[in-house]
Parts: sequence; structure tokens; C-alpha cells
Amino acid sequence: MRGSPLVYALILSMSIGAAYADYGIVLSDTCLTMLENNVSSNCPNYDQIIGVFPDTSNHKVSGNFVYDKGILQRQEPQLEKHFEYYRYDNIDTLWIDPPGDVLEKVNLITITSNDFTYPIKTQEITNNTLLIGNNRFISKNCDQAIITAKNWLFLLGDTMQLMKHNCDKAFTNFDEIKIKRWERTIHDITSSYKYQLDKWIKESKEKCRVKCFEY
Repeated sequence: MRGSPLVYALILSMSIGAAYADYGIVLSDTCLTMLENNVSSNCPNYDQIIGVFPDTSNHKVSGNFVYDKGILQRQEPQLEKHFEYYRYDNIDTLWIDPPGDVLEKVNLITITSNDFTYPIKTQEITNNTLLIGNNRFISKNCDQAIITAKNWLFLLGDTMQLMKHNCDKAFTNFDEIKIKRWERTIHDITSSYKYQLDKWIKESKEKCRVKCFEY
């Protein structure tokens, strides 16, 4: 990928809304706790996210942003059925810290504090290799994603671009699928407890047989 992650993210933020449905971007509970307690982490705050990917929801209807516990967060919606406001406007909406009743209605991306890996369940272990996912998980339906905060600026823009195109891998610059290999571990069977026990029993039987014949 050419250019800085910031430039790449800015380009995506200007083009995503024209071709895709609604997104929601949230921080994990761990990220929020670390930010609230001023714990050093890679987690961005909502100020930083909005600075690159502006929230396009109607704040007068769906809740404005205020500082709570030292970090920017969305207030509760002013209207009970506020989501109805967006039903017929035919405008794509980017939700930052969306209200609870919006989470299941949008393509949701969660930023988590730590790097992570997970097994690819459809892959069987062959020749001591296994496919694993690394630092980005996207659901089978391409409507839920989790990314690491370590490289959030690039990954957030790239993941929205990918989800915009229904997870067509031609529209991503990040491959979360890795191959894990390991060598076979060769154990010395003669050092195992069972081998030593079987050897002692055999030797004991031989000694007993010899003594019995002496008599």
C-alpha cells in the first residue's frame, strides 16, 4: 500500500458512504475502561475516530456527543423511535458509538485493545499446518467485524472498504489469514514413567523366575 495510513483512511472516509449501507464503530469494553482510567494502550478515543471518520447521524435526534468519565461518548437518543428518522432518507449513515438499539441494524466494527488470533474452523490440520486469523475477524455474513487497536487507523478504513464490497478480497490491503506451522516433537519413550514401570515389572518377573528355578 502506498502512502500513509492517514491518507488512505481519509480517502476511504470520503468514498465509503456513496456505495454502502450504514456502519457502526464502537470501542470494546476493555478499551473504554482503559481510556477512562488513563491506562496506556493503543485504543483510540472517539475524538480521534470522528476526526478521520465523521459521524453522520442526526445528533438532535439520535444523541449528541458529550464528555463522560473523561472521554467523548454519545448521549441517549432524544426520541424513543429515533431510528425511524433514517428509514426513508436514502442516505448512508456512519454511526460512532451508536445507541444500543442501532447496534443490530448496522454493519458493526468493534475496536479491541489487544492483538488476537483465532482458528479458521473450516480448515483441518494437514502436514503440521493450520490456518489462523490474525488481528481482524469478519463474520460470515460480512456484517460484524473486530479489529485490533494496534493499527486501527489503517484497519478501520480498510475494513469498511472491504465490507462495502461484501467482503470481496479484491478490495482489501490486509490479509488476516496466516499459516501456522510447527515441527513434530520427538519424545524419548525410554524416559517416560510407563516405560520405566513396564521395564521394572519385566525385570522383576525375570528375577522371580530365576529364583524359583534355583529352588
